[in-house]
Amino acid sequence: VPGGLLHALEFGADGGGDVPPLLLLHGVTGHAWMWHDVAQRLSVSRRVIAYDLRGHGDSQWSANGRYNSEDHIADLEALADAMGLKRFSMAGLSWGALIGIGYAVRHPQRVERMAIIDVEPSFLADENAVLERPASFGSFDELLAWERNANPSSSDALLALFARHSVRPSEGGGWTRKHDPYFLRRWPFRRDDRWSELRSLRLPLVLINGERSFVREEVMKDMAACVPGAQFEVVNDTGHLIPLEAPDALAQRLARFLDASPY
Repeated sequence: VPGGLLHALEFGADGGGDVPPLLLLHGVTGHAWMWHDVAQRLSVSRRVIAYDLRGHGDSQWSANGRYNSEDHIADLEALADAMGLKRFSMAGLSWGALIGIGYAVRHPQRVERMAIIDVEPSFLADENAVLERPASFGSFDELLAWERNANPSSSDALLALFARHSVRPSEGGGWTRKHDPYFLRRWPFRRDDRWSELRSLRLPLVLINGERSFVREEVMKDMAACVPGAQFEVVNDTGHLIPLEAPDALAQRLARFLDASPY
């Protein structure tokens, strides 16, 4: 795409003209592999695509730090065209949901329905107020222990898969995070205010909150209330990274939502 090379994973096969593909978007410092178990379950009847945002996973880094949400929306526009996604559904986690909202407002004719997962449309924290997190690890066991502490309910297999695709071997030993170090000090989506865009959406919408997440349930309920017909659900025993900690429960909710009759 114009912003650089993007890496994507594809699951399943084309479900036919009546089954729109599903595009999955991750959040800051994440990558496409976090959707692995959810995508496996949903790809039985539809084409599922998960991609790495620019600067994340195996997608290209921006040479000049162009990582605003609008840059990611432009990437999504180019990706949808390049992959032939004329009309599709989306499920976005955190920053991925904000990018999805921006895309859906600009291209309402191309978005069948959308799941907004664990995010608020605006932020009080500054984009530079990022919690300190390690950029590298001395061993893979050290990395796994860090991820386990952050995602206590994840299965061992999915957590190991996610962790392995989060890093690359460091020179001299150990492991270094794949994402651009830019995101260790700055989260540009915190400048976003997507309330007005959210209110303008007119498509089937579900908002999903993690029971243990820092994302406030009352805010997500307000989000659902401002869009006609929108649904709100809570997934129990999970924090913010619901695709990692509760993939079965999330896949069930998404399948029910995606297969529901349009209103």
